[in-house]
Parts: sequence; structure tokens; C-alpha cells
Amino acid sequence: MTTYILPGMGADSSMYGETFQGIKDIKYVDWPIYNNETTISEVSKRVIKEYSIQDNDIVGGSSLGGIVASEISRYISLKKLILIGSTLTPDNINPALKKLSTLSEITPVNLIQVFTGKINAIFENRLLKMFSHSETMFIRSMCKAVFEWEGNLKPKCTVAHIHGEKDNVIFPPPKGANIIKDGGHLIAMTHEESVVEFLKVNAF
Repeated sequence: MTTYILPGMGADSSMYGETFQGIKDIKYVDWPIYNNETTISEVSKRVIKEYSIQDNDIVGGSSLGGIVASEISRYISLKKLILIGSTLTPDNINPALKKLSTLSEITPVNLIQVFTGKINAIFENRLLKMFSHSETMFIRSMCKAVFEWEGNLKPKCTVAHIHGEKDNVIFPPPKGANIIKDGGHLIAMTHEESVVEFLKVNAF
């Protein structure tokens, strides 16, 4: 059994900082090189192939990473699904994002930063660094794909969920989720210790 944790949209594995690296046996992975995938299903199948995900593995992620992980559970008999500020249905995604994603003049960085909430300069610099290395077409494709995704409300595995109470990208916080009261959408970056403790309990 292996645990794989995916990043959010426009991010990479570096969004999981030094505190996360102290947890053994978790693989924080990057998005595969973009190959014109336009649906959540296509991306999930690429991730499965890229990282050789197998039955009884655990897969999770932040935001888009959790969405893709939940789609992976359709094709692989996962032991557990981990959602970090993510969702099982597009119905919980801020509809304003759908409107913004259709505006071609908005860059991916602007589009995402509008909804990330207040973060300090350190995290903002990390975000900008990740965005600068992101594939623009992947981000634009996924901004559209998340709203076309049918969701997976009843995955055939255990679901562990942690969510920021003040998340304005994906809301309201789902029932049964561990709630970080002052957390926004980027809890893996702004509330590392809380998310790390959650993973220590749920990622094995």
C-alpha cells in the first residue's frame, strides 16, 4: 500500500512544506506533463498510469487534487480517499469561478489568487513560484473541467476530509469533515501543522 497526495490547481508537490516531509511513506506528487487532457476523467487516468497507482493504495489531494483523487476511486479500489479542502461534487464549487474561467484575458494566477484568501508574503511567494512553473493550458482546461465533472458522491472507499471553515472556493464545508475554524482554501499551506496531524491519523 502506498499513499499519494496530489497538489492543487496551479501548484506542485512543493505546496506541501517541510512539516509534511516528516511523515514517512507518503508520496507528494506533481501533475503529469500536460497532454491535452480536457476532463477530470482523463487527468485521473494519466495520474494512475504515471504513478502506477494500484488497488488498496490511498490517494488524496488539495482542491483539484482531491477532485482527481475521487475520480481515481472510480477506476481503482482504493483503501481510502483523502480530501484536503476539496469536494466530491462540483455543486460545492464557487459559481463565480465558472464565470471567471470563461474570460480568456484573465491569467491563471489572477484567476486562482482571487479565491485563495489572505495569506502572508511567504506563502504568496511560494504560490507565485509554483504558478510560474504551471502549464497555462492545463489550468485553463481544468477550470472548465471541474464544472463539467459529474462528481463522485458515493466513492467505494472510506473518505477522510479536512476543510477550512472560511474556504470561499469550495463551500459550505461538507458534513463529517474535520473543520479548521480559521482556515481558508489553502489550508495545506497556511495550516500545515493541522493538516499534517490529520494525515498522520488518516493517511495509513
